Amino acid sequence: MLASLGLFVFETTSAAFDEISRKSGYRFGTGNAVGTRPHMQYIGQDNDDISLSGTLYPEITKGIVSLDELRDMAATGKTYALMNGNGYYYGMCYITDISETQSHLLSDGTARKISFSLALKLADDSEREQVAILDQDRADV
Repeated sequence: MLASLGLFVFETTSAAFDEISRKSGYRFGTGNAVGTRPHMQYIGQDNDDISLSGTLYPEITKGIVSLDELRDMAATGKTYALMNGNGYYYGMCYITDISETQSHLLSDGTARKISFSLALKLADDSEREQVAILDQDRADV
């Protein structure tokens, strides 16, 4: 297992990614002053951006089905726990963007190669009510 996003597992038989990147931002407020540069004050950490990219080969993997599963997850608007294969927990993430490029097409339009990227935004852990839940009945208890 390379990583998991909620219950979706990234592995060589489903959706293997080749690259993961993370961008951390920090927020500053500015105040203008006469005759000097604006003063900056640190106001906190911004939401990290995480992206995964890779290539699917439908003859080996589930192909487009894996991306459709991720699209269904994104459409819920919920957060999902992101953890890599060695147990590092990134945090709860929103799926903000999924892109794909199909190439090496067969005569019927079937792609033999699908390049994809997945953009995630790290959520504030205090927003636990937005977490996707497996069993809705248990959430009402």
